[in-house]
Amino acid sequence: MKKKWKIILGVIVSIVVLFFILVFLSFFMMSDSMAPPHATSPYPKPIPPNSVDRSLDKMEFGSIAFNAPSNININDSPQIQLLLSLAETVEKLKQSIVEEGEKIGASIRVSDRMEARLTGYMFKITAITPEIQAVSKSQETEWRWEIHPKKEGKHSLHLTLTALLEVDGHSTPRAIRTFDKKIEVTVTKTQKFINFFKNNWQWLWAAILVPFVGWLWKRKKAANKAN
Repeated sequence: MKKKWKIILGVIVSIVVLFFILVFLSFFMMSDSMAPPHATSPYPKPIPPNSVDRSLDKMEFGSIAFNAPSNININDSPQIQLLLSLAETVEKLKQSIVEEGEKIGASIRVSDRMEARLTGYMFKITAITPEIQAVSKSQETEWRWEIHPKKEGKHSLHLTLTALLEVDGHSTPRAIRTFDKKIEVTVTKTQKFINFFKNNWQWLWAAILVPFVGWLWKRKKAANKAN
């Protein structure tokens, strides 16, 4: 009898163990089915570099320096000078700037062909040197512009340096760095009077000179009658 109960108890234990094994397996199967499709790793896959990335990685670092006047007269036409070098330091290039104004320098990535462009809505800007130039590794590359303010007040100038990269057989621009500078444009009292006269000479002629000439003419006629 005891042997019979042992057999029955063993069968029951086996059934219970098998039940828990099935429940355990079912739980994991449901977890896998609820997982998002194609979910493999919580970490994003690294993006392989393209031709632009490879070109940027190959670019060397160079030094630049340029002058930035903070205050000019409306009749002034200062020059902005930019120097780029792969051989000299930023401080050395600052010492080579001959034009007036604050000397600003930085270290930037440099390609074999670079474009430097100076823009500012309230300035007439004339490029003295080509804006796109080939860059030498041993010699300095120089850009120059002449600026003439259009109006009194504080106005912005923007200097943008662009690398020209070879992408799919085409020369493609890639902006590297932009510098912004505020310039105070001043006007003297004498200049304000002259500008006012230039802009309003027709009104002044009609309002002042014509009545004055008429008064002189009447006075002359009155003197003639008296004689």
